[in-house]
Amino acid sequence: MTKRSLVVIAALGVLAAGCGGTPKATVTPVAAPTSLPSSAAPSPSKAASPSAAPAGNPLTGLAPQASPVVVIKVDNAVTARRYHRGLGQAAVVYEELVESGQTRLAAVYDNAYAGEVGPIRSVRETDIELLAQYGRVAVGFSGGNTGVKRTFSKAVAAGKLLDASYDVLPGRYRLAERRSDARNFFTTPAKLADASHAALPQDIGLRFGPLAVTAGKPVAAATMRFSDVMYMGARYNPSTGRWSISQDGRAMTGVAPTNVIVQYVTIKSSRYVDVMGAPTPYTVTTGTGNALIMRDGRAVRATWRRLSTKTGTRYVDDKGRDIPLKPGSTWIVLLPKSRTAAIS
Repeated sequence: MTKRSLVVIAALGVLAAGCGGTPKATVTPVAAPTSLPSSAAPSPSKAASPSAAPAGNPLTGLAPQASPVVVIKVDNAVTARRYHRGLGQAAVVYEELVESGQTRLAAVYDNAYAGEVGPIRSVRETDIELLAQYGRVAVGFSGGNTGVKRTFSKAVAAGKLLDASYDVLPGRYRLAERRSDARNFFTTPAKLADASHAALPQDIGLRFGPLAVTAGKPVAAATMRFSDVMYMGARYNPSTGRWSISQDGRAMTGVAPTNVIVQYVTIKSSRYVDVMGAPTPYTVTTGTGNALIMRDGRAVRATWRRLSTKTGTRYVDDKGRDIPLKPGSTWIVLLPKSRTAAIS
């Protein structure tokens, strides 16, 4: 594929129609199960200037990467989880609320990973705001609401993102099993990186370094309930210094991030619904709110700040100082602020 044709593809920004639905369920608040509330308004001291950007890879704090950033939307429906692959190779994974109280994943790759990732599903309006902090990165997905596709196309035309969907690059995807609720699609970050002129890893606000021994409190496990029908968990493994991630109580194979961030966010209704008529939630990722940073078996209360879609997200203490993450991968839980992480 020539450079000229790739530019044309990026400008078109056309998505494939079709987005599978899931059974409806009401998303209602539950009683706070721990002493780490999410809903209290953050009141940190005046923010200090951001600390210097990481000397290494700004997404992991490890050795610098020269590969374009690729983001792939991964299905997290109950019927999709047995087919999950490649998520353990991502630098950052976001878990976000979608229709009917379920969640979907946005996996960020900075390493031209050549293995398969999926199963792949549709983009959401939330993703446009969320991913803007990464720059003009390639987004791999399959399908979407017609209105969402139109909005995404506008973002592509404005040079904010690149369309690397199945509809635009069908030859770089593999059509696999047909499930009862959807058709499985897979691709590899290396193929999408090779087919785009996406941005390289840039500063998105994460900082890496040692954590003060007195910071936070010990935590062995945490449960984050997105709705009355779905929850995810994180359990610390002292022998590896990483966290196992589970969905509805079932551990995810090969997924072991170094850090877990619970970012409490406002959820509002978007303008769109899925094919079953369920309202699509919109996760607000600009502004400020409470957060919980989990690393090295400790949980540190924080405040997240993102001034606009053009800036990254900082996680700071009550004096406005950046809270460092441990170098490695990070799982970011975009949890409704009406919920509370239960830790033990």
